[in-house]
Order: sequence, then structure tokens, then C-alpha cells
Amino acid sequence: MINKIKIENLSIFNSEKDILVDNINLNIRDNAITAIIGESGSGKTLTAHSIMGLLPPTLKFSLESKILYYYNHHEVNLLKINKKQWRTLRSKKISMIFQNPMSSLHPLIKCGEQIAEVLKVHTNYSPTKRKENVIEILKQVGFDNAARIYNAYPHQLSGGEQQRVMISMAMITNPEILIADEPTTALDAQIQLEIINLIKELKTKFHCTVLFISHDLSLVHSFADYIYVMKNGKIVEHGPTDEIFENPAEEYTQLLLKCKPTLTYTPYRLPTLHQKYDFNLFNTKKKSNKINDNIVLNVKNLNVIHQNKTIWGQKVYNHILKNINFNVKSNECLGIIGESGSGKTTLLKTILGLIKPDNGLIEYKGEKLDIISNRTKDLFRSIQWVQQNPYTSLPPNMTISKHFNAILKLHNIGKNADERNKIISETLELCQMPVDILDRYPHQFSGGQLQRLAIAQALLVNPEIILLDEPVSSLDVSIQAAIINLLNDIKEDKKITYLFITHDIMLANYFCDSLIVLYKGEIVEHGLSKDIINKPQHSYTKLLINSY
Repeated sequence: MINKIKIENLSIFNSEKDILVDNINLNIRDNAITAIIGESGSGKTLTAHSIMGLLPPTLKFSLESKILYYYNHHEVNLLKINKKQWRTLRSKKISMIFQNPMSSLHPLIKCGEQIAEVLKVHTNYSPTKRKENVIEILKQVGFDNAARIYNAYPHQLSGGEQQRVMISMAMITNPEILIADEPTTALDAQIQLEIINLIKELKTKFHCTVLFISHDLSLVHSFADYIYVMKNGKIVEHGPTDEIFENPAEEYTQLLLKCKPTLTYTPYRLPTLHQKYDFNLFNTKKKSNKINDNIVLNVKNLNVIHQNKTIWGQKVYNHILKNINFNVKSNECLGIIGESGSGKTTLLKTILGLIKPDNGLIEYKGEKLDIISNRTKDLFRSIQWVQQNPYTSLPPNMTISKHFNAILKLHNIGKNADERNKIISETLELCQMPVDILDRYPHQFSGGQLQRLAIAQALLVNPEIILLDEPVSSLDVSIQAAIINLLNDIKEDKKITYLFITHDIMLANYFCDSLIVLYKGEIVEHGLSKDIINKPQHSYTKLLINSY
């Protein structure tokens, strides 16, 4: 097969001479989908940015490094071309979809105008012609109402719609090479599938070559032709996709495959990339959880209605949550699954008291839960929350010690500083974090460490219920596995009840005793996890399962 890009002896150093990418060689084959897989820090995104000429000036290449692009029967070393030559190639011949569309799209410029700007740079089209082309590409990426998307601002679109806009921007000039850098991270499984299928369709329609970057090896199984596995800046394994999945040679690759549970693979403990595991554990089923019959949380006929005013002043009422009924037993893990906009987070915030329901009742051990300002301290501390984004869970201007001490003082826990420090140390130990990190600030931690600290923050006040809002969706699969193992350990040790909100039905099946499936604000299925997974009744649940 003909190469479109060939990377030879690529090494990247920072200003301290640390090796970030270490002498890698790879081929991106023409009209094929090549995937680079690895955890955060493995060097995969640096490699992709090198191809695009987007590395910061503080990073340097070794003298032997080459990135050869085969263009019009010529061989061009992308590391040797000037800025003018890059302006000719970037976005026009080599284009990129970035991981977070909200950080790539300008919040104050309409989406259509941002896409049209690419044509303005690379063509002599009139404004009318540019708009026609943008509308056409928006239709080709699956928008039924392309005119609405053209005139919408990024914040008015869902995550999946924003990513489609980014794909439109990347494909508007019909590039030869499309680089997709983690384009489905934190998206719902169904939307992930839609984005992947869209990239496959565009690859065929536009005859382009695709480089797909991901930390999730299982994600690329169905569509990549060839896979490179990266670890610590090196390529540790590569081969055709089927070969990598059926017979992975490296233990690292085997662990990448085993970090994530599936609907049939539910081991006693999930392996991670940074701990040695007995591979026999992969075949040992997870223990069933012992749940007692004491109901700790009861939700009855809950309705949350959003009220909008139209341009003519008329009121329009939309049900965000409609007739929600369920209860949670002590030491149970109840999973709440559904796509973005289904009402999952609204339900959680209503239980927390951050949103006041329009009608219905929420009870904790028979006591009515009202808005958070009306709750007693005991009631307030009984139900804690771990948020989705670990980077916003802790105050940035306080050390961990100062913040945790403030929480304990607020709830009158600990008679003196020594008692409080003992509680903090024991909680950190439970969350597998060393005590010597207490004088650090949040920005000094990785995403996985921050999520452990967010869990510790919730555990400090000895709650009975913890609400987990997509706590691992933005983390690497190995770190996801470590956090899920940690949550299981805490549950067993502390007998805590969890409400686990997720869009990942495989993870919910592994972690949760029972499930609620939310669809457009309504519960469409509720029962034991194994029953819903093995015999789904609702078409939406079947669709979620089939997405995997």
C-alpha cells in the first residue's frame, strides 16, 4: 500500500532536554485509517501536532527526524518547510479535528462564518459561494437544518453537533489527510458511534487518508485498518487491527484491552497500566454486592419543567424530568444512564437541592429533601457529590490541607487540629493518595489524582450517599479502571450508597447493581443491571447496547 505520510526517526525534546517522543517510525497509508493508541503523555498528540506543524517553539526535533509527505508525486519533509508553505498545506491538504470543540470554536462568531473563514483563506470564492459551500458540507456531515447550524453560536449546540461543525471545518477544502485527535472523548456512546461512522463515510466520499488518535483501544476496533500503540514516547507495538486485537504481543497492549469492562467481561478487579496484575483475575467474575432492604433515598412523581418565553411573549413549557419514581437501598449502586440532554444531571442536581422541582417529592430516610439552603448540616453532609470535571472540583487558590480543614470545620468534625489532620490522613490513605501532597495546589496534580482528591473531599464528612456525575468520562481508560477499583473498595469498606451517572452502559453494567435508563426526561427502564443488559425492553436501551 502507498504511504501518504512516512515518519522516520522522530524525536521531540523540551527545553530541559527531556525526550517526549523517542525515535519513532510509522507509516500513514494512503486512503486508509491509521490509529495511534496510548494513554495521556504517551506522545500520540505531539506526533499528530508535529504532522500539522503545530508544536510550540519550546519543543525541538532531533536532526535525524523526518516527516515525509507525498504530495503531487513529490516527497516533502514537513519539518523543513517555511511558514508560507505551511499556509498552503495546513487545512487545505492536511486538516485536523481537535479534541475539545468548545476550545477550538470561537464563542462569539457564528459556526457557519468560522467554517467559511477556511475557504476565505484558501480560495477566491465570493461570500455567496463560500456560504453555499458551507451549507453543503453541513448537510454532508448530517445536519438536517444546515441553515440553523450556520447561524448558531457554538454554545447553542450540543457536544455532538459541535464536533460535527469541527469536522465540517476540517473537510471544507477536501483535504488529502484528516487527523482526528480524540474526537469522541466524553461523548455519549451513540454519538461516538455517529462521529466514527461519519468519519468513515467522509473518508470514502472524499478519498482522504485518516489518522485517528485515541486512548481507547477498543474504540478503534471496528474501523481502523492499522494500529500503532505508544507508551512513554515510544511505539511498543504495531500491526493490522485484527492482529493487534486477536494476538497482542506486548503486555501493555493486553492491559489496554483489559482496562475497560465489556457487556460480557466483568472481572473481579479491572487491571491498570501502572500496577502488576495476575492475568488470572481477568477470568474471575466480579462479586455481587450485598444490599440490605433499608431504603435511604426515595423519589416520587418528580417533575422539573423548564419555562421559556417566545419572541411574542408566549410561554413554552418543556419537561426536563417527567414523573420520575425510584428508590435506592442502603449500600446499593444505582446507575442512571442516558444520552446528553436526557435529564441525568438535572436529576442529580434536584436531589442535591440545587434545582427546585416543580412538583414531586424526594426523601432521605423519610425526611423531605428541600433546596440546599433549607437543609440542616447533618442532612447536607449525608449526601455528597463528585463532579464530572476533576479540574473544577477543588478551589484553585487553596492548598489541599487548607481546603479539607475548612470542610471539617464547617461541619464541626474533629475537636482540634490534630483530630482533623488524622481524619484527612486516613481519608487520603483510603483514596490511595500520599499525605505529603497536602501543601500542594490543585493545578499541581494530574486528572486521575484530582479525581481521587474529589472523592476524598466527598468522603471527609462520612456521607451515606455519594452522587457520582460521570466521574471517569474524561479520563484515560487505565485511570478510569483505577478510579472504578477505588470506588468499589470504598463501597466495600464504608458501606456507602452510590448514584452513578454515566453515558457508558458497559461501565454501568460492571459497576452498578441496578440501572435506570433515562430518555428525554422519562424513565423508560428500571431494574437489575443484568436483567436490563441481557433482556432490554425499550428500543432506546437496545440502541445503547448495540452502540458497543
